[in-house]
Amino acid sequence: MKMSLKQWLGLPMLGTVFGCLFLFWLIIGALVGHWLSLTLIFVLLFFCTIAIFYYFFRTMLTVTDEALTTIKRFTEGSFNLSASDRWNRSANPLNDEIYRLSSFLLNMRRSFQNQQDQLSALIENIGSPFLFIDSHGRIRLANELFQQIFDNKIDSHGDLKYDQVIKNKAIIAMIARTFQIKTDVHDTLVVPVGIERKHFDVHSIPIRRGHGHSKGLVVIFHDITRLKKLEKVRKDFVANVSHELRTPVTSLKGFAETLLEDSQISDEDREKFLTIILKESDRLQLLIQDLLELSKIEDEHFQLNKEAVDVARIAQETIELLKETARKKEISVQFNTSGTTVASGDSARLKQMFVNIINNAIAYSPEKSHISVEVAEEGNAVIFRTTDTGIGIVKEEIPRIFERFYRVDRARSRNSGGTGLGLAIVKHLTEAHNGRIEVESEQGVGTTFSIYLNKYVQKE
Repeated sequence: MKMSLKQWLGLPMLGTVFGCLFLFWLIIGALVGHWLSLTLIFVLLFFCTIAIFYYFFRTMLTVTDEALTTIKRFTEGSFNLSASDRWNRSANPLNDEIYRLSSFLLNMRRSFQNQQDQLSALIENIGSPFLFIDSHGRIRLANELFQQIFDNKIDSHGDLKYDQVIKNKAIIAMIARTFQIKTDVHDTLVVPVGIERKHFDVHSIPIRRGHGHSKGLVVIFHDITRLKKLEKVRKDFVANVSHELRTPVTSLKGFAETLLEDSQISDEDREKFLTIILKESDRLQLLIQDLLELSKIEDEHFQLNKEAVDVARIAQETIELLKETARKKEISVQFNTSGTTVASGDSARLKQMFVNIINNAIAYSPEKSHISVEVAEEGNAVIFRTTDTGIGIVKEEIPRIFERFYRVDRARSRNSGGTGLGLAIVKHLTEAHNGRIEVESEQGVGTTFSIYLNKYVQKE
């Protein structure tokens, strides 16, 4: 039967008690008689008792020493005991209890580590910059996204406070206000990040425990830059549409009123006014048509009728279509082709793209200049490229030329009949073809547009 720790430790004491009782009996026996024999027996038993006591005492010291050594290992964070650490030299209940304690602490540490790993993975992949600040104002956790966006290298084990680490004054003020009023603080901040200005919806939330005591706060930054840009695009679109529609409508209304109110108008002026009305009507019709076309292309259900198409042939047809426009400005168009120029695409949509690109090149090139159009094979792509000698585009404006209604030269574009939607349509159609468009330009020298289309691969 397995003895308890109390029973096991009580054996030396029990031996000592029995020894004392036996000694008392021997003394009584010696007084009565046979004192020499009894004395020898007493001495023998006395030394046996001392030996037994010494054995148990030494065992207790060994167990205590090994227990202290193991507990010291626990305090140093080493909870894993091997089979050889189970004190095989002395089987006892304390051994088993400490071994069970070792297993319990080891499981607790593993569980804690798993929770820490899960929390770290969650914070790092939350998709938003994140801060945890303790009640003393020290940053105890900052995910990688925060450090990248705000260019802050944060030591979570340091003693520096948030206002000594964070560089942005608006964020510092928001955190300080949260500590002061001890309630949630919500604000929208515009933060310079490199050359950009990012918009963040920021929540600073205190962490409370019992009786209202604060354990610190968390700060979460939601990037709403894209939403702000979309909102700006929407506002600009409404403003631009209103502006673009107002000009032809005003002309139509003005000349129509003149024709109705002035019965003495000459036939020459009447014809002039009617010509202007027709021109503005065509412009208004073209604008509405482009708006509807752009809306159709941007629809999620928009699909292309893809097939094997010869890009060189479509480019040649487009040049022929715009030959008269180029002739009026005495602009020569040079066309070159090389390699296999069969791509996967929608021929009607490709012609629409090429018309916009070549027409722009003609519109922005001076009279008696020249334009180069090239279709070539390059790796797995077929490239359609136009190069003009026009006014060029300022480098800072290149990313904006695909915006709706954006014009490099508003006066020239409007006089040429452009709606400001052509390049926006080209961009969306290129993306629908899974292609890409590149622009190179130098102000006063000219512009090169390159559209990369996927080469047609025949299915086996």
